[in-house]
Amino acid sequence: KGGDKTNFESSIRAVERETLNDRVYRELRTMIMSGGFVPGAEMKLRTLAQSLHVSLMPVRDAIGRLVVERALKMLPNHRVIVPEITIDEFLEIRRVRILLEGEAAALACAHIGTGGIAELKRLHEKIKSLGMNKQRQFWALNQEFHFTVYEAAKSPLLLSMIESLWLQIGPLFNQIPINLTSEGARGHHRIITALSSGDAKAARAALTEDLMKGGDRII
Repeated sequence: KGGDKTNFESSIRAVERETLNDRVYRELRTMIMSGGFVPGAEMKLRTLAQSLHVSLMPVRDAIGRLVVERALKMLPNHRVIVPEITIDEFLEIRRVRILLEGEAAALACAHIGTGGIAELKRLHEKIKSLGMNKQRQFWALNQEFHFTVYEAAKSPLLLSMIESLWLQIGPLFNQIPINLTSEGARGHHRIITALSSGDAKAARAALTEDLMKGGDRII
């Protein structure tokens, strides 16, 4: 009985560690996708651990996973940095994003429902209310808006492929002046309108236009 108790407690500790590791991984992943780190930045374990209020172990685990996913790059001297990408690499990523994210928007028309539309409208209004000095908040809300659409597609494989591309493109968001103009707002409004009417063709077109105009600003 004593041995069984010890094994049970060890299992509980393992689950707790796994949960913490997953949480740190998700937080770092989200930060990368929403422009939380600039291209070329070094990922320092101790600094990240302090900012996340955790020990070094879950941060080291998360960074290892993100290196495998190509969201981060390990240099020969074992330093880990946020990769920089070339114009050609960016254009290739944008082409694939248009294909995948356009398909997700089209699929979302059949599944999103009134709750999803209400959430998109809420995020849209929050984005419009931001001041021009709220760049980090803007990109975090922009990511939340887009992934509300992509999750509504009900395609886990498609979602994971889109996330992989956002991990590569996210750091570039730091270098784009945020666009809170009427034209920028109309892009998200068109997506919401198309989804509300269940028009898959219009949803794909609106999403494509949003990515093209955002990409042009990056270029």
